[in-house]
Amino acid sequence: MDWFYWDHSYNITLIMNLAVVIALFTSIRLFSGTIAHINASDELFKKDNPAFGISMAGVTFAVTIMLTGVMHGTYMDSILGSAVTIGVYGLAGIILMALTRWIFDKITLPDIYLRDEISNGNIAVAIADAGNVLESAIIIRSIMMWVTDNSLEGLIALVLGYIVSQALLTGATYLRRKLFCFFHAGMSIQKELQNCNIALALSFAGRKIGTALAIGIATNILSYELYDLKTLFVPWVGVCIAMILVLKVLSFTAEHIILFGIDTTKEVLEQKNIAVGALRAVIYISMAMMLAQL
Repeated sequence: MDWFYWDHSYNITLIMNLAVVIALFTSIRLFSGTIAHINASDELFKKDNPAFGISMAGVTFAVTIMLTGVMHGTYMDSILGSAVTIGVYGLAGIILMALTRWIFDKITLPDIYLRDEISNGNIAVAIADAGNVLESAIIIRSIMMWVTDNSLEGLIALVLGYIVSQALLTGATYLRRKLFCFFHAGMSIQKELQNCNIALALSFAGRKIGTALAIGIATNILSYELYDLKTLFVPWVGVCIAMILVLKVLSFTAEHIILFGIDTTKEVLEQKNIAVGALRAVIYISMAMMLAQL
């Protein structure tokens, strides 16, 4: 009886793919420091900067999530072709994640300078940054697993899906910022993060991650059709918006049941209660995960 099945060509290809992925993974330290224009060694080992550590930990986990999407279903008869495909999609994922950070810094939260805040040890901003790269990785992974071919068209579909999702996420965050200012006169999410409100940062990051999971549901509902990308992305946007709204309702309901009788706004904004902020984040992520299983 054979205990192990060994297909030489297939397994060598898998080993080569793993080597490429590991090479990309080991570039995380360079990626994290370069994108933020920060010397990673100085921040980690000389300054013992916890904010940079949290930010880099978020990037590390995010790149790992993204790379699992790269490896999913990637196999070609040619070892070189398979390795090139892994490398191209992996680099594309890292570039898109870097773009996400730029959007977050310049458009989503334009009044906050990520590099300076993280370098100065602002843990709240670091948590928000980690949540941002994680939501990007979740979406990129979902799209990579959705795209069923490794052609140029598949890469275009990845970029289009990314653009649409980032537009939705950025729009949702912008709307939330405006509503926050409307309901809390004289306050803003950006000011709270700059003042190192960790409770708000946890809630903010949880919402970003939960929303990303909700957007990823569209890839489970709609079938990928290579020949009609334009038509495909119209219903895709509709499903994403619907899932975001459903998640909002579910999370709002769950939060008011679990935290019944507690003024969560006062706890997060005035008391800066990290426990409540963390619980709100988990509720939002949990509702998104359960919604994704329906």
